[in-house]
Order: sequence, then C-alpha cells, then structure tokens
Amino acid sequence: MQLSRAKLVSIPTAMPPPQKAGTVSQTLALLRFLSTTSRPMGVNAIARELGMAPSSCFKILKQLYEEDFAEFDPETKCYSLGGGAVLLARGALDPGNTFALIRPMLEDFALSAGCALGFWRRISNGRIVLAGFVENPGMMRIHMSVGQRLPMYVGAVGRAFAAGSQLSREQIEREFRTLRWQSPPSLDEYHEQILQCRETGYAIDQNNFALGVTTVATGFPDPDGVMNYGISAIRLLGQTSEQEIHQIGIGLASVTRQFCRGWLCASNG
Repeated sequence: MQLSRAKLVSIPTAMPPPQKAGTVSQTLALLRFLSTTSRPMGVNAIARELGMAPSSCFKILKQLYEEDFAEFDPETKCYSLGGGAVLLARGALDPGNTFALIRPMLEDFALSAGCALGFWRRISNGRIVLAGFVENPGMMRIHMSVGQRLPMYVGAVGRAFAAGSQLSREQIEREFRTLRWQSPPSLDEYHEQILQCRETGYAIDQNNFALGVTTVATGFPDPDGVMNYGISAIRLLGQTSEQEIHQIGIGLASVTRQFCRGWLCASNG
C-alpha cells in the first residue's frame, strides 16, 4: 500500500523552537540560581540543579564570567554571582540614581534625628520598592532589605503617596480596601491622616503597618511632576514621644523640600 504524494506533503513538520529563546531562558535561570545559592558551585552541580546539559551550562557560565555577571574561582572551579549583576540590579531599583543624590542629606538627617531612613520609588500604579536604606549606627539596629516591595498606599509612606497624588475620597476608599495592616486604622482615620499630610508635608504611622514601629514619611515628585518617590523615617514605638515624632516630620519635610529645589534647578539648568 502506497501513500499518495498529496498525503506525504500534508504531513505537518514540527518546527523546533528558536535556539536564541532557549539560550535566553537558560541564561536567566542561571542568573537567578547564582543570586539565590548560598555558596559557589561547580558547573556539573549547577547543571543538575537546573536540569541543563553540562556543556550548555559551561558555555553560558563562561560568557557570564567574561561579561562580569559571574565570578569564577580557578582553584575550586566554582561559580558565583558577579559584580555586573549587582550593578544591573541597582540600576533597576533606581534608574535615575536619585538615592545617590539625596543620600548625603539622608545620612545627616539620620544622625541628627536618631532614626533609620528608607528611600522608596514607585514602580507601577500599585507598588513601590525600597531603593535605598540609611541606618543610624548610634541607635538600636533597624534594618530593611533593599528591593522589598509594598502596596503603594500602605504605611506612612503610603499616606504620603496618597496625599501627593491628590486621590479623591472615593479613590482612597477603593485603595484602602486592598491594603493589609497588622493593626489597621479605620477608613475615616486613614482619610483624615492623608488630609493632614497635605497640610503638614508629612504622614505618620504608629503601630498600624507594623506593630511596635513608628514611621514618619514624606513623598515628592520627579522633575516632571509625577509623584514617584518617598522617604520614611523609622523608630521603635517606645523610643519616640509625640513631640519628637512631629519634630522628625517637620525636619524630614524640610529636607525633602530642600532636595527637590536643588534637584529641580539642576534638571532645568
């Protein structure tokens, strides 16, 4: 029995996926693995963990090493994450390098006010990322991990973002219902605190977002007028009186205005 030519022609031929796409996926998988592994590892061990062919794993790791995205120890024959990946991550956290510009002012304020400071950047309509952090060596250590993300309108910095974004009461209510707090304020309290921030220039969170923590925050726009940045001053709840909280807020609002004036002049110049 013979197949006709028509039937032979009609048999579908499976097209292999483009090699480039597979290489990109493998490269990303390798970078993610190197960023999370706790110790340097050899090619064969990495390949087993990722289900890759050792030859493909070696080729990509060699290229990553040449581009400074991986480190290689010739004695142990092991690979780890390279400095190029760190620089790339920093660029993604703060493309405008704004934290580097404002950091000297924040370090001075952290020392004078006795607090730790977080620098936040808007990354979408609903999220912010911690793009920088300043510790105060003279106080009980408070630490936050750069890169962590939060809903845009939660905490003191969230109130500052809401105040600067000029949200309506209806918008505030809609956003408020999506937020998660350890000890949530009421909607009326949250709305009133946003209105107060518009008047004073700073917002306060006491024991709401995180139990035992007091946070004072400001928000500010980029040179194009878009509300994209926030600064939060952090202290443990029992360390700060009401008077000190407002002094920190007044000082932080002043630092924020001073930076924005200089930043705007430099951008226009």
